Amino acid sequence: MPTSILDRSADAANTVSSHVVGVMAEAALRAGADKERIARLLGVDPALLFDDSVRLPTLTVTRLWELLYQLAGPEAGVLAAGRAERGRLNVWDYLIGSAPTLAEGLRDAARYNNAICDRRVDLDVVEDGSLLTARYVELPHKGAAGDANKEFVMAVLVRRATESFGAAGRPVRVDFSHRAPEDRAYLVRALGTGNIHFGQGRDAITFLISPCDSERSNDPVLQGILRSHARQVIDSIAPEPAWLDAFRAALHATLPSVGGEGRRLEEVASSLRISDRTLQRRLAEHGTSWRAELETLRRETAIALLRDSTVPVRVVALRLGYRDHRVLARAFRRWTGQSPAGFRRTLSE
Repeated sequence: MPTSILDRSADAANTVSSHVVGVMAEAALRAGADKERIARLLGVDPALLFDDSVRLPTLTVTRLWELLYQLAGPEAGVLAAGRAERGRLNVWDYLIGSAPTLAEGLRDAARYNNAICDRRVDLDVVEDGSLLTARYVELPHKGAAGDANKEFVMAVLVRRATESFGAAGRPVRVDFSHRAPEDRAYLVRALGTGNIHFGQGRDAITFLISPCDSERSNDPVLQGILRSHARQVIDSIAPEPAWLDAFRAALHATLPSVGGEGRRLEEVASSLRISDRTLQRRLAEHGTSWRAELETLRRETAIALLRDSTVPVRVVALRLGYRDHRVLARAFRRWTGQSPAGFRRTLSE
């Protein structure tokens, strides 16, 4: 029977453990990226990575994969896996090795996969006679970033299996759903097998279970402690922070300032630790734009302020970032078909 993650609720969807992101950031640094560029891309101080309480939006992690691919090419995933020494992925790293058999270790890795992965990612483990197969489902990254991520998770899985079970942890077959790279030698080295197939309908890794293999001794108490901690990590995951809400809060904070739109955009982008172009691109990804958001905020704020008859129109204009009330009057007529004064008269009728 397949073993998969226990909980598919939405709480942890769209976020990835900072332990994974930290490994990727180190790989990007090794490939030539500078720390400031990585900090701007992540929108978080890299010093906060490798912390159970910190998770980053999957979309942000996709951009980090794209950066790493730009720097390292097709070997980006294997490069990142090379930085994932045992312990870098926290409790998940010890689940395979604490089990008495590789099969049980892989089942634990699957059961508590969300301690490091986006909750949409499923890891199935199936025994079929002498074959033991681990299959990833719903890996969230697409394109070159997705290819690098697939090779990363497979290389890490093999690394943990061989560290704990030696030759029994070397796969006999690896399947990838993406196309083959021009030179796959780096994958043969990382995965320990040349039996690698591309363009398949799944991303899977298969091990051979020998009937001569016996269970090795393990500490069941330690195994239970690790499982309990992994469950606590998963249960403590907070929902993904709403990026659009963070943007709107930052935009609202700049509203009273009077100045060019370019300066305001720079101010908001700086507060979110991203570039102007990245800000505009992310707004487009959320189905909106800078001008649409600013217009909506000004309209809603103007209507709210004008409902209070004690606030002069010129003060409303200044709070919206306009230089004088005439600019507000033109904008308000465009939004509502009325002047600010006309709008107030309708409220008193």
